[in-house]
Amino acid sequence: MLSVLTINHNNSEISFLENFAFNKDNLHLALQELIEREGIEECFILSTCNRVEIYVYSDMDNIEPEIIGFVSNFHKFKMEKSPTTYQFMHDKDAVYHLFKVSSGSDSMILGEPQIVNQIKESYKVASSVGTIGAYLHKLIHLSLHTAKKVRSESSIGNKRDSIGSLVVKLSKKIFEKLQDRSVLILGTGEMSQLLVSHLKMEGVSNIFVASRDVKNAITFSDRNSCKPVILDNIDKYLPEVDIVFSSTGSQNFLVTKELMEKILQLRKEQNIFFIDIAVPRDIDPRIGTLDKCFLYDLDDLKSIINDDSVQNSKSLEEASRIIKDSVDLYTYWKNTNDSKDIIKALREYVYKIVDSEISGSKGDIDVEFLSRRISNKILHVPINNIKAESNLQESLYLKILSDVFDLNKNEIKQNIFELNNEKRYKNRD
Repeated sequence: MLSVLTINHNNSEISFLENFAFNKDNLHLALQELIEREGIEECFILSTCNRVEIYVYSDMDNIEPEIIGFVSNFHKFKMEKSPTTYQFMHDKDAVYHLFKVSSGSDSMILGEPQIVNQIKESYKVASSVGTIGAYLHKLIHLSLHTAKKVRSESSIGNKRDSIGSLVVKLSKKIFEKLQDRSVLILGTGEMSQLLVSHLKMEGVSNIFVASRDVKNAITFSDRNSCKPVILDNIDKYLPEVDIVFSSTGSQNFLVTKELMEKILQLRKEQNIFFIDIAVPRDIDPRIGTLDKCFLYDLDDLKSIINDDSVQNSKSLEEASRIIKDSVDLYTYWKNTNDSKDIIKALREYVYKIVDSEISGSKGDIDVEFLSRRISNKILHVPINNIKAESNLQESLYLKILSDVFDLNKNEIKQNIFELNNEKRYKNRD
């Protein structure tokens, strides 16, 4: 059974979500720990700035306690049961959910394409740990195919908004013109890359990029004509910059309220705009209470997104039709794959009977006798099971057998009648 635990921007606030985020430093360890849990055969973890999702394929009817136990133990934070903070989905619902996520249909900003690379990277990590098997391999690859199909065949593909474009729009509300403003970007990930592109289009040239790994900061800056900064030295730049964008994997605040109180004394009444999309948060939320400090986190961004709801509804309907077709495709593959073992066992079962009877025959073979003997041996177990388990007048066993072997329906009815009579006579004895 496929199951997913999802904590995302639709069902949780950032203050809850950030307690369960995974990063590149602990994701390998998390997967190794999760796969050791009882009943879990395959697993995959997707952790981004606005969602944490754990996909597992298991042989248990109720795997939810195992997943909750893993998350709570790994993060040392108890996951309280509440439908407003997380959600479980299973089988087709879980498949549908991943396809929505990959296609951008479930993104905070509809159609935002960055999730595709995030899924690819998470899949790469899970594969390296060895937690991906046939079911999740097929599921994830089909989700990427579905994402491509949705973007090429629905109006979701026409969406051009992103976190980067939203940050620029918000910045313009605080600073009328951005050309002369300076920006400090914390982190060198894909979101930072997108923001730099939008800032460049606005004519912003004074951009500082900070990373804990100075090589990353230099490489990023060389590629984007920015200025590299060591993350530990950002307090030297905070007195001068106007906009601070943060998206790192830090487990602690990079800018605290106490630090900003000191910085503000050096800023000469200048406004400073913080945008923090990190999970966990990089910027102390108390900074938002300080004078001249404007702070937006993911919850704030979510509340101000106001796209054309009519157009969004149309796009989602188009995407939904494509996603449903992909869900059916995965379900068909899964059912076919599930039948492989029983088909192989059935072939081996029949082969052994035929081989044993032919090998045991001596001299001239009575073909009719041998055929009857083989047929009786092959059918011995199924017939006994039919007699022992079935209500012959409403027999699912017989219906399945007649469909599987394409048996004549009139003959089946006659057989049922004869077997029922035989059963009545036996009951009288």
